[in-house]
Amino acid sequence: MGVTVSVQRVAIAAGLGAGTVGALTGVLLLGPLGASLLLAVVFLIVWPLAAVIRQVVDDTPDYSAVTVAALAAAGVLCLPGLVRLVADGAFGVAMLLVGAVAFVLIDLVVPTRRERPSSRQQRRIRRLTEEQFLEDEALIASLQCPLSISELCDVWVETAGQLAQGADMRDRQAVAEVRRICLDEFERRNPVGFQRWLDAGAPPNPTTYLMAHGE
Repeated sequence: MGVTVSVQRVAIAAGLGAGTVGALTGVLLLGPLGASLLLAVVFLIVWPLAAVIRQVVDDTPDYSAVTVAALAAAGVLCLPGLVRLVADGAFGVAMLLVGAVAFVLIDLVVPTRRERPSSRQQRRIRRLTEEQFLEDEALIASLQCPLSISELCDVWVETAGQLAQGADMRDRQAVAEVRRICLDEFERRNPVGFQRWLDAGAPPNPTTYLMAHGE
């Protein structure tokens, strides 16, 4: 996998180098004013589209809408330059190779950046503060178990429904801890019935198995 990542980095760096040479050539072809107008038009078209896409998709890219729009504008600008360089023959191709090699060397010198969160869900997890976790732990710690096995079975069935309905990350953690407590109580109070329930494949409602020899 390390070789694959290295090859990808080299390919990206080489592409950026060739694209930069193409963009500079495009500026020379279109002139400063023409290049500026082209960049502005493409940027203003792509920016709102990228912003909308980031809002509607769940797994968003690391780059902001502004960055995406800027990259798109630069890509459009480099196209006429690349065409002109390729049409120039050996000299144009040599210029592209020089740009590609220069960027590859720069990439090899610059240290690798730490990866950022790759999805909105990961960023949401990081926003769960320590205080929220402490609140959940305090709530769970305050949960006493004077409940009967029948009542614990009702809690088990109810929490299964909450998980099936799609609780958020914080609620899922709290529900998982409550269900762990239920499992501990099942095994402690009625180990025979608990084992029978597990042997049966742990059906959604354990009442029949745990009440047979329990409370």
